[in-house]
Amino acid sequence: MVAAPGDPGNALAVERLDRDVPVDIAYVGSCNGGKRDDIERAYEVVRWALDHGVMLPLRVQLFIQVGSEDVRRHAQEQGWLDAFEAAGARVISPGCGACIHAGPGVSTRPDQVTIGAFNRNFPGRSGPGAVWLGSPATVVASAFLGRITSFEALRGAAQAF
Repeated sequence: MVAAPGDPGNALAVERLDRDVPVDIAYVGSCNGGKRDDIERAYEVVRWALDHGVMLPLRVQLFIQVGSEDVRRHAQEQGWLDAFEAAGARVISPGCGACIHAGPGVSTRPDQVTIGAFNRNFPGRSGPGAVWLGSPATVVASAFLGRITSFEALRGAAQAF
């Protein structure tokens, strides 16, 4: 499931998108979306991509924001942060972030598309670009494919890589 720009209530299944939606910024985490489970889901997709030689498209920025220093320590102990770095993701410290138009990961142009695993996508909230919402796995899968997709669809598309 994803939520189309404008309101978190604009939910639809990824498979029901009527067009490809390119992604410029993918953002996992926030004060409420950077829990251990969220970061672990992001890691699972990153690990799969690294294991299968799938790289981030050059035009896509991937941000992983841990929700607390405890989550950061846990992620470091598990080796997740090393995998994020190897994949080209930028890990961000806990605090207010792109979901409230603060810090790295905020769109800078109206033509940019963000997919974020945070809880709001109202116009202008994360910069002038459009913001879609998705689960951590959907966000990271979309980053690797360069368009909104599910992790399942990314695994299927890997045949083409």
